[in-house]
Amino acid sequence: DSSVCCVVFWAQSGHAPYFNFEIWSPDMALGTHWKSVVYLESRPDTAESHQHNLRMLNDEVSQIQEVRYCLKTLREQMAARQNSNNNKVLLLATLILIDHATSCLPVQAGDNQDETRQLREATKRLYAQLKEMEKRHQEEKQRLQHRARLREQSERLQKAEERSEERGQQVEELQRLLGNIQLESGILKDKMAAGEEELLQLKWLSSHHHRDITHSVWVCRCTDLEKEVATLKEKIHHLDDMLKSQQRKVRHMIEQLQNSRTVLQERDRYICDLEEKVAFLEAENREMHDHMEYLMAGQDPPPLSTNDKKPEVVYSKPLTPTNQGNKALPFIKVIEIKS
Repeated sequence: DSSVCCVVFWAQSGHAPYFNFEIWSPDMALGTHWKSVVYLESRPDTAESHQHNLRMLNDEVSQIQEVRYCLKTLREQMAARQNSNNNKVLLLATLILIDHATSCLPVQAGDNQDETRQLREATKRLYAQLKEMEKRHQEEKQRLQHRARLREQSERLQKAEERSEERGQQVEELQRLLGNIQLESGILKDKMAAGEEELLQLKWLSSHHHRDITHSVWVCRCTDLEKEVATLKEKIHHLDDMLKSQQRKVRHMIEQLQNSRTVLQERDRYICDLEEKVAFLEAENREMHDHMEYLMAGQDPPPLSTNDKKPEVVYSKPLTPTNQGNKALPFIKVIEIKS
């Protein structure tokens, strides 16, 4: 899992330019250090031709220096990263760059112009591959970030579902309590109506001087009925207050439950979008690995798919219900694929 990097140096010693490939790793403190030097011998030629070749080679110095800077930056990033998978990918890319660079540089003496042209082409390919690896590295980073957000949203969704289930149970309990209160209130109202009817009957009998009932019995019974009716009215009033309070609580809980369901639907859609992005990035990652395997085998890889073919969401909106109901409506999403 250790990070490895390649640094390419170009130098000129006397009349023989050479390329120095160094492979660096954190194990250099233990004495592990690889170094490879390739000398390019030049044929003896006239001074004018030699100066011309030197000028052409000097034109490549800026590109070589840029490659050196990019490779240095890559080495620092590799040393700082702790992810072993990314280190393996970058190590594989570095080895490919070394292999391509060494295969493009001729060891034997040849024509100086051909050597310069090959050096230019090798530098361009090296720089292009480096940019491609940086791009793939950024895509891998985005994929990991999407996975982290997906995991976080899934946890939030699970907690919201648990809260929604608890509120649903509370609503059911409040509804049962309301039913019991309404039943008790109905029983008390029936008792109060029966007491009032009996009280009216006693008053009617007293007004007509009924013989079967004495005055003392009538007074005692009327007093008891009046007390009972007053107690029942007080209980009914208290139950009505409790009933109204519980109804307000039930309405509030139902509103919260509906809001929770709306939030759950929105998070479901967001999680679906994240899953689509992660799937797309994983497909690109597999394509990149196949591309690297072709390069390692020395074969021409197939062309990579460009970002222009990514599906683009051009319109996304939930349906608005026309009537009052709790039925969840579908979510409209129009996908535009550029061809």
